[in-house]
Amino acid sequence: MAFPAQPDQRSAFRLIERGDLTALTYSASDQVADPELRQERWKVLHLATFQGNVEERKVTLYFTAEQGRFALHTTLWACTEHAVVFKNAEELPIRAIEALEFHQSSEEE
Repeated sequence: MAFPAQPDQRSAFRLIERGDLTALTYSASDQVADPELRQERWKVLHLATFQGNVEERKVTLYFTAEQGRFALHTTLWACTEHAVVFKNAEELPIRAIEALEFHQSSEEE
């Protein structure tokens, strides 16, 4: 079972900037119900963190907050047990992430 690279309804997600994350609140429940997919999400996020730091590779995170569904195009800097961390210590709870799409490295764009 593979963690999705894109959500089923990609158009349902509004693109935002990292700075907009501070205005959002998140549900306490996980957006991914299946334990296998949660484990796969964890692996994909750690791969994205490694590639973000070493190769400057960007990803698009598709996630849900109480204010709606959002997409964020960025580089992951770190991944803790409960959150992904971006430049300037901005964070997004892992439980909110529904899909992750990889993009080319900055040098290839």
